[in-house]
Amino acid sequence: MVGETLYAGTRSFKLDSGLRILVEEVPQSRSVTVGVWINVGSRDDPDHGAGLAHFLEHIIFKGTRTRSALQISQEIDSVGGFLDAATSKEATCFYADVPADGIAKATDLLLDLVFHPAFAADKIEIERNVVLEEIRGYDDDPEQRAFEQFIQGLWAHGHPLSRPVLGTRASMERVTRDDARAYHGAFYQPHNMVIAAAGALDTDVFVADVARRVPSNHNPDKANSGQRTRPSFQTLRAHHAQATGQTHVYLGLPGPVSGDSDRFPLDVANTVLGDGTSSRLFTQVREERGLAYVVQSTVMRFCDAGLWLSYAAVATDTADAVTEILEGELARLRSEPVPSEEMALAKARIRGAWILGLESNTNRATRLANTALSGRQLLSPDAILERLAAVEAEAVHAAVGRFNQPDQVNLVTVGPEPGSAPCHPSESGVPS
Repeated sequence: MVGETLYAGTRSFKLDSGLRILVEEVPQSRSVTVGVWINVGSRDDPDHGAGLAHFLEHIIFKGTRTRSALQISQEIDSVGGFLDAATSKEATCFYADVPADGIAKATDLLLDLVFHPAFAADKIEIERNVVLEEIRGYDDDPEQRAFEQFIQGLWAHGHPLSRPVLGTRASMERVTRDDARAYHGAFYQPHNMVIAAAGALDTDVFVADVARRVPSNHNPDKANSGQRTRPSFQTLRAHHAQATGQTHVYLGLPGPVSGDSDRFPLDVANTVLGDGTSSRLFTQVREERGLAYVVQSTVMRFCDAGLWLSYAAVATDTADAVTEILEGELARLRSEPVPSEEMALAKARIRGAWILGLESNTNRATRLANTALSGRQLLSPDAILERLAAVEAEAVHAAVGRFNQPDQVNLVTVGPEPGSAPCHPSESGVPS
C-alpha cells in the first residue's frame, strides 16, 4: 500500500488492487461521511442499454449475497446513519452519513453492496418497475423534459453525454439481468473506484479496515479499459414545441473541462453573469423587469468537455425579450472587463459558498472523490481560496474571450409555439 500526505489532516492511499482511498480528518466533527465512487456513469452505458448505470445503482440496494434489502436498512438504522446513492453522467456513488462510532458498520455495508450484489431475478423485476415510475415522473416534469430536449441537441452525433441518466422506458424494459451483471463486472473494479471519507475518524484504522475488506484481485479478466469518446459541442438555434405554461430558454456555450486552468476565472465570470441574486441576469430579468422567477447561469465540467449554460423559464410572449437580454449580457462580458466592484462581490460569493460547504462532511468527501476521479491535483481548502483571491480582471476577461464566442452558441427554446395560448394544468394533461 502506498500512502502520502496531501495537506494537514488529509492523506491519500493506493492499494495494490488499484483502489484509491482519500481521508480527511475533521476533529471538531462528531460524524463521518464515507463513500465509494465508481468511475462510470450514463455516458458509459451501452447503446442498447441507456440508463444501465442508474439501474445498476438501484439493483445493488436490493440485497447482497449475505444481506437482504431489509437487513441493509436495519443495519444502517442501528447506528443512526443514512445510506444513499446517486448516478451522474460520469460517476456513480454510494455513501453513508453516520455518527463517528458507526464508521465500521457503514464501511462494511458499502463494500458489501458494491462488491457483492445478489442480482436476484425477482428483485431486479421489482426495481425495474420502480425505475420506470421514476422515468414517468421525469416525463411529467415540464422543466426536466425541456432540459433533456436541450441536451439532446448539445453534443454532436448523438454523443452518450446527450443521453438522460435514467434512460428511457424502452431501454429500461429491455435490459436484462445478464446486462446488469456484465456491467457490474466490467466497471465495479477496485482500480476503477475511489473510497473517500471525511469527519471524525482515525485514518490508519479506517484504511486498514478498507484494505481488509476489498478484494485484492476482483475479476481481473473483466477489467474495464475506461475508454471514452470526446464529445463535440454543436452550435444550434432551435425551438421545440411543448404544451406548457412557460417557455424554457437555454443558451449554451462550450465550457472548461474539469481540470482546466481557466476554471477559477470562468467561475468568477459566471457568478457575475447569473449565479446569485446580485448577478446581472437576476437583476435585469427578474428584479428590474419581472420577466422570470427562475433565471440563472452555471458551469458544468466533465472529464473531456464543458458547458457554460444560461437558463430562464418565462412567459411565451416574453421569450424573445429574455433571450435578447441573455445574449446582450454575454456580449457585454465579451466587450467590457468586469469592474472591480463586481469582481470583489463575485469572489466574495464564491468564497463564502466554499467555506460554508466545508461545514458538511459529505461535501468534503465528495470533493476528495471527484477530484481524484478527474485526475486533478487535490488542493487544500486554503490553497483553493488563495487561487480564487488571486484571480484578476484580466484573467476573467481572457476566460470569457475563450469560452464566450457568438458563433459557438447553442440556443434552444422549449414551449408553446409563438402566438399560441399557453397550456395550464387545469386545461390539459401532459402530452405523451
